[in-house]
Amino acid sequence: MITEIQVERGNLVRQRTVTRDIPALAEGEVLMRIDTFALTANNVTYGVAGDMIGYWKFFPAEGVWGVIPVWGFATVVDSLCPEVPVGERVYGFLPFASHVVMRPEKVGRGGFTDGAAHRQALPGLYNRYQRATDDSPEMKALEAERCALFPLFTTAYVITDLLADNAWFGAKQVLVLSASSKTGLGLANLLSRVEGHPVRVVGVTSPANKAFVEGLGGCDQTLAYDEIAALDPAVPTIVVDMAGSAAVQRAVHTHFGDNLVYDCGVGITHWTEGGPAGDLPGAKPAFFFASGQIEKRDAEWGAGEIQRRAQGEGVRIAREIAGAVEVERIAGPEAAAAALAEMVAGRVSPRRLLMLSLA
Repeated sequence: MITEIQVERGNLVRQRTVTRDIPALAEGEVLMRIDTFALTANNVTYGVAGDMIGYWKFFPAEGVWGVIPVWGFATVVDSLCPEVPVGERVYGFLPFASHVVMRPEKVGRGGFTDGAAHRQALPGLYNRYQRATDDSPEMKALEAERCALFPLFTTAYVITDLLADNAWFGAKQVLVLSASSKTGLGLANLLSRVEGHPVRVVGVTSPANKAFVEGLGGCDQTLAYDEIAALDPAVPTIVVDMAGSAAVQRAVHTHFGDNLVYDCGVGITHWTEGGPAGDLPGAKPAFFFASGQIEKRDAEWGAGEIQRRAQGEGVRIAREIAGAVEVERIAGPEAAAAALAEMVAGRVSPRRLLMLSLA
């Protein structure tokens, strides 16, 4: 049986657990048991932006329901694809489920692409799976971090590269909203290490998470959301928004006006506070999607080079914050569904790295 946790698109609070028979494999397909995957605020963003960006299309469900994508590891338990045999372990983009059927194509030493027909028009970044059976001991020791942190640190790396590639849009400081999120803390860490420190890094978070962000050391200054007005409005500023709160966005634009030179929308951790912010002074908000900058660097640096660099930085950051976070393993459909409800409600401490399994 395949077990899936599904949520109602547009109302992530409503969820259901669905079981169905494992379908008969067609020639070229494999059945994978999903061993473990991470659950972070980023997965909430996948759900909230599911229709806008297409995340619901990766693992489609019926009617109003959707399956939130996750990052994790899976093992082949049945195969009609000789190049990907039973026992092969892979890492990549998976459904919130116990099993998944894929059609491996472009199989090589490093991995393969899922050639399922419904995924062909979707971004290739999410369709590529890495072989993990023969991972180095170093990478095996970081499996939880690879699921919970590396995809978000890759996003943070690409954001940093985009801003630097555009000469920081003339800014002198970067506001990181939801700085306690995994993407936010990764971004602050990366920005703090840019040669010459061209921009000041200001982390903005809830009062409850302020000490956590300060303890990580990546920000020059850490503020609560209601303290943004304390900043000098004359400083040319970039905002990188992982929160997605319309009220906070409006406050930032109103405070800085034309000195807000770039608004980079990345996440929606405060998804219940979203909605239209209305006409805003300063730079027009632009939703960030990593594929564009990755494709640019693939052409300039060579295919896969930006992701190789990002993974190297991911290893470094994961090691640096190891003492600030703790891996928590959750098993079984009921416990996994409860963890998802807790994450959707915003009640998960940033100190917790949740690793789930339904199988």
